Amino acid sequence: MKLARTQAGLLAVLLATVPALAQESAPDFWHRDTLTGDWGGIRTTLAEQGVTFTLKYTSDLQANVAGGIRRGAVYDGVFEPEIDIDLDKAVGWNGASASVSMLQISGPSATAWYVGNLLNVSSINGLPATRLYNAWLQQNAFDDVLSVRVGLMNVDAEFFTSPTASLFVSSTFGWPGILAIDLPGGGPAYPLSAPMVRVRLQPTQDLSLMAAVFSGDPTGGNGSNSLSTLQPDGTTVSFNGGALVMAEASYAINQGKDAKGPPFAAKFGGWYHSSQRFGDQRFDNMGLSLADPSSDAVPFNHHGDWGLYAIMDAMVYQVPGGSGAGLSAFARVASAPGDQNLISFYADAGLTYKGLLPTRGSDLIGIAAAYARIGNRARALDLDFQSFGLVFTPVRSEEVILELTYQAQVTGWWTMQPDLQAVFNPGGRMANANNTVRPNALVIGLRSQLTF
Repeated sequence: MKLARTQAGLLAVLLATVPALAQESAPDFWHRDTLTGDWGGIRTTLAEQGVTFTLKYTSDLQANVAGGIRRGAVYDGVFEPEIDIDLDKAVGWNGASASVSMLQISGPSATAWYVGNLLNVSSINGLPATRLYNAWLQQNAFDDVLSVRVGLMNVDAEFFTSPTASLFVSSTFGWPGILAIDLPGGGPAYPLSAPMVRVRLQPTQDLSLMAAVFSGDPTGGNGSNSLSTLQPDGTTVSFNGGALVMAEASYAINQGKDAKGPPFAAKFGGWYHSSQRFGDQRFDNMGLSLADPSSDAVPFNHHGDWGLYAIMDAMVYQVPGGSGAGLSAFARVASAPGDQNLISFYADAGLTYKGLLPTRGSDLIGIAAAYARIGNRARALDLDFQSFGLVFTPVRSEEVILELTYQAQVTGWWTMQPDLQAVFNPGGRMANANNTVRPNALVIGLRSQLTF
């Protein structure tokens, strides 16, 4: 509640500036890109000096209306201030740039309280906290063929991303569930980050190669992949839990505004994590099933983890005239070993259309689905529990999310996004407290984003 009141206070201060700033000559209040405008010319002056301020507030109102754990609704919010600096313009440092950002998160989790699924139904949800998010320095060289970035960063800012999938509200269409569930602390992805070094090579306009090393456990823990690992409630700069290595190759064509054909991009990548605490999904240190009453219930620890992935983004149909309207598609697949990972295979895909309505050229509509398969060893553990007959344990299989969403560009600085998510087999197929299989859930929501 304290964070919510603080956040409300920040919003009140920013909104109070609107009447004065709304008198700026051009563009008018309803057609400019930011709610608070140009700050009397200050923003433009700073941008010319290489300093850009971004202030965003995103909120989700979500209600689980059927199935899951129980019915209920939540309100989540995140305030994201960011400063980006072109150090060439600012101080004459050729090829250098920097960025600093923070997060202030409030609100409970619809997934944790009401749905009980693995693939979080909100991409902005996190433990209520105020924290430093990004703080990095980047140096480009050789006409931007080489780029090196050092500092604190979230891995999902650059790796395993699909620009088409970013429309959707479920977190798995941003940072895919296979990594959010399998890596220690969910990996250094929203709402966490970690110290890192990233190197990118772009030998041609269409081809780029990128690799990075991140600190292994963004929670400050010991690198365990236990799902019980809690997020810190403030800024944590962790060098614990081994190291996460990410590598990705990208081939992208027709990405510019003046491209002669529709844009297309393909990415291939992989990850390796050096932690020595990837717990086995079935066996303990003595080789006994974790369901065996004789077991010490301490999973056998595997040393290291890895996985591979592929991504495709393409514009399937482009409306003539260069407006950017049309039909786009994305697809992603990933795989990881099933002995130490709860999710062994993941896939998602979707379609988006920009400008479906003639009078709403900036609006987006989309439909997408995500599939997360429970690994064979975790399934076998469920069968072991059934054979010992101590507790009611359904055999987990997979979790599927189907999402339908529409993003309306109300003004240049405000979007509203009604959203509908169907969650099949929440938790992979879990039991509720009344010893029944958790039923499929239906979540309705409304996302709002303000750019100040």
